[in-house]
Amino acid sequence: MEDQLSDDQREKMLQFMATEHSVLQAGRSATIFETGGRTAVFLGTVSSTLIALAFVGQISGLGTAFFAFSLVLLPTLFFLGLVTFERAMQLGVEDYIYAVGMSRIRHFYVEMVPQAEKYFVGSIHDDFATTMSPTVFGMPVTLAWQSLLTVPGAIAMVNSVIVGSFAALLVRAFIVESLALSVGVGIAAFVVSALLQRRHQIARWNQIEQRLPTLFPSEPTP
Repeated sequence: MEDQLSDDQREKMLQFMATEHSVLQAGRSATIFETGGRTAVFLGTVSSTLIALAFVGQISGLGTAFFAFSLVLLPTLFFLGLVTFERAMQLGVEDYIYAVGMSRIRHFYVEMVPQAEKYFVGSIHDDFATTMSPTVFGMPVTLAWQSLLTVPGAIAMVNSVIVGSFAALLVRAFIVESLALSVGVGIAAFVVSALLQRRHQIARWNQIEQRLPTLFPSEPTP
């Protein structure tokens, strides 16, 4: 690329890329800030709801008032969890796009000055596997496990617990007073909810991988 640009063009491109790099970094910071804020609101609401349910349970002796209160609050809490999960997914995709942009800019820097590559700790490749491959102290972590460590993955687990609790209380309140049946239904609802949210998460990432073209893969296409 450097052979196709004049000295003046290279200087201007470097200025443009430096500015764009700063904009992308600011965008990533904004996504992290909003993700943290939304997660804090959701988990704070979960905590407050559990405290309220504990008070109602003590006052009513786990009677009708407790079940009525639970069956109203838990679906509301689940709705808040779903929208938080979806928004966290959107922010994660947005952050990924910014990360790809920064990798491309680093690749441009290396094209301009090849000797600079050894000074970058970030990747200069923009393929999905390289951008998404996490490491912990130099040890690679599988993407399947890493997805559970993300904010959407954690929220999905909390949502599934809420669904399972709601299903168990529903059985206990309207069908039969059986601890075994309530627990069984609750576990089944938890598993179904977790799998559905996990499937949605994978589908969203597959979609963005297909829509965002790879310009500088880590391994050249044969």
